[in-house]
Amino acid sequence: MKNEFLNADGTIHRVKPRVELADHILKEKQPKTHEQLASDLGVGVDVVIGAIEHLKGEGYQFVQAGETVVRSTAQPDGTVFDHSNLHDHNLHFGVVSDTHLGSKKERLDALHRVYDIFEKEGVTVVYHAGDLTEGWGVYRGQELEVAKIGQQEQIDYATEVYPKNGGITTHFITGNHDLREYEKGGADPGIAVARIRPDMKYLGQMTARVELPEQIQMDLLHPDGGQAYALSYKAQRHVNALAPEDVPSIMLWGHYHTSFYMHYRNVHFLQVPSLKDAGLWEKRKGMNSVVGGWLVDGKISDQGNLSRFKPEVSLEQGIKIVNKLH
Repeated sequence: MKNEFLNADGTIHRVKPRVELADHILKEKQPKTHEQLASDLGVGVDVVIGAIEHLKGEGYQFVQAGETVVRSTAQPDGTVFDHSNLHDHNLHFGVVSDTHLGSKKERLDALHRVYDIFEKEGVTVVYHAGDLTEGWGVYRGQELEVAKIGQQEQIDYATEVYPKNGGITTHFITGNHDLREYEKGGADPGIAVARIRPDMKYLGQMTARVELPEQIQMDLLHPDGGQAYALSYKAQRHVNALAPEDVPSIMLWGHYHTSFYMHYRNVHFLQVPSLKDAGLWEKRKGMNSVVGGWLVDGKISDQGNLSRFKPEVSLEQGIKIVNKLH
């Protein structure tokens, strides 16, 4: 690409490379209009708009109020994802979480075996409850356990090694590990992963609500903090805090690397195990990682009720179905 042109008056007009434009825009902390950014950069307004659109495609977020644009790392309000066309009244889907790809403690072997089970069982939809990647700088000492350093290297690795079992689509949220670099001003890795892998659909940061047939609602959540003294405590508090009209029929939680099911206030709650062995974080929290995933069957009645919910947990021992919960 030619970077210099002669103006009509004989002066030289230099075109800034896209990477230079993007770098300047990312470093801008003050709200500015497209015209102000164009003036700062010495380029046309259309070039600024094109650079911002390119950055949005890379996973960076910008908020526009009128003519003013400001970069943001705040999480946008969630929307309801209509998945009623992905399921029929006989629900059948898989659930995984906390794969932490790029960690020395990752269990890629177990992840692939779980997906092999899903494929064998005829599953076509899998939900992932966050922490797809290991992230960087999440806790003290994490650098000792990271095999793939930096967000981009982990994105490349995840899109390369994540299971590609035929006919299965994974719908995922990002968790605190995925979003550590985003919180520092980086890009949202979920956007980049979904762009590279069309079989992986990004539902958003930390939480998402999915609508199943007959308006049955299901929440995915990647909560914060350490595990409470009882496995059910935080989930019960969360359900109790919801307004009655906002209570879903199903909840899928990641983050805690444990396996647990309960039926509480008419909510079918699944704590999703991890696909990572225990590391420094788990040991400091006194936790012992459970490795595996869930296989869920359910039935939605013609009256629009979730009349049956049957989760089966696939644990590390050969990654086979070892416990059935009715």
